[in-house]
Amino acid sequence: MNEISITFDQLPVAVYQLRQEVSELKELMASISSHSTPTSINEDQPLPVKEAADFLGVAPQTIYQNIDRIPHRKRFGRLYFFKVELLEYLNAGEGVKA
Repeated sequence: MNEISITFDQLPVAVYQLRQEVSELKELMASISSHSTPTSINEDQPLPVKEAADFLGVAPQTIYQNIDRIPHRKRFGRLYFFKVELLEYLNAGEGVKA
């Protein structure tokens, strides 16, 4: 990493420049977050059983016990869930038997 040596006399200018750069970064991040879509890439990614259980606030065993009622996909012998479908399921009021 490049080391930049700053003298005591140069410190006020360096701090000012640093504050300007931080301010620009904040503006850029705010702009990016305001232009992003409501569903991020992570929201569209399928969740494995453990992550779906964490999302629903239940144990993985509860997922398996209620698999016939919970929206899921099965590929190569593995179960996957999508947050959007899990939220719709919860909003429908069906719930999960604990």
